[in-house]
Amino acid sequence: MNRRVVARLIGLAILIPFVLTMPYAMKWAGPAYAVDYGVIIAMVVLGISVLGWIGEISLAPVAQMGFGLVVVNFLQSAEVPFAFILPIVAIASIPISMILGLFALRLRGVYFAIATLAFAYMAQKTFFQSYLGVQGGFGGGDSKTISRPDFFADDMHFYYLLMGSLLLIATICWAMNKSWIGTSLTALRESEMAFSCLGHSPGVYKMFAICLSGAIASVAGAYFGMLQGLVPANYFNPGLAILYFGFAVAGGLGSVGGAVAAGLAFGALPRYFDTISEGRFVAYDQFFIGIVVVLIVIKVPGGLADIGRRAWRRIEGPGPEPEVAIPELPPMSFGDGTAGEIEVLEHA
Repeated sequence: MNRRVVARLIGLAILIPFVLTMPYAMKWAGPAYAVDYGVIIAMVVLGISVLGWIGEISLAPVAQMGFGLVVVNFLQSAEVPFAFILPIVAIASIPISMILGLFALRLRGVYFAIATLAFAYMAQKTFFQSYLGVQGGFGGGDSKTISRPDFFADDMHFYYLLMGSLLLIATICWAMNKSWIGTSLTALRESEMAFSCLGHSPGVYKMFAICLSGAIASVAGAYFGMLQGLVPANYFNPGLAILYFGFAVAGGLGSVGGAVAAGLAFGALPRYFDTISEGRFVAYDQFFIGIVVVLIVIKVPGGLADIGRRAWRRIEGPGPEPEVAIPELPPMSFGDGTAGEIEVLEHA
């Protein structure tokens, strides 16, 4: 068994128990709410990072979270079984994502980002406040409750539902990125004109990436409502989208593993420190996280994904060098068929 296989087996042996026992390992500091919150933020960051495949920046994930959360509240009011709620949320997000996709077909780069930010601002000021009430908040009179299934009522058990969903979504995104879909989206990002010349439709692929990103963010919003138990109108501040985009860049925009790692770290740690400091850290959490994100972007432009790849290469060691077959040349011969020697003639 070579070193690469051993390194991967050891990595799995460490990672699996860590994932299974994470909320229990942190329980001494308080409830598992911090870990649950970090998993949800990891979903949002992953949804933002998916758009890195086509080279676009979306600042509308907070609005898409809000739509997912409102859909859950509506479905629970209609007494829809829990098994159908999340698939319906993902499907219901497609029309909203297609509206954003119309901007993407006409705008590029920073102009598309500003359009999505304006969309998030309009959604927060109109739809959410009209549905939830201007004074809606945590525990406010205008807030609407969202319940969890009985088995996941506890934060500790709810963690396994969240982590299972995150791993499933991340696996699907990773498989897509490694398949012909990911290759096509990367080709689209590199040159839209060349992509069109090959007979492909850039609009279809862009719309697919935007709908996938929106579905992930909407499912994260549904889980956020279940975690909080209330629908807060004042949470969906578009400024949070800029913070989450910073997490995606720090994780390595376009990287599935980097997005998950950044969301977990930058989402869970502030809530964790708030718990152990009894709320004294809450005024400084975004300040310190912002400094860490800036340092990562400056020192390692590839983000946490690049750091992880470098560390993993050192653990695995250099791979086996490919063997190069050198063909044997026949001996030189002269016209008489006998092997001869090349003589060097010296001229006076």
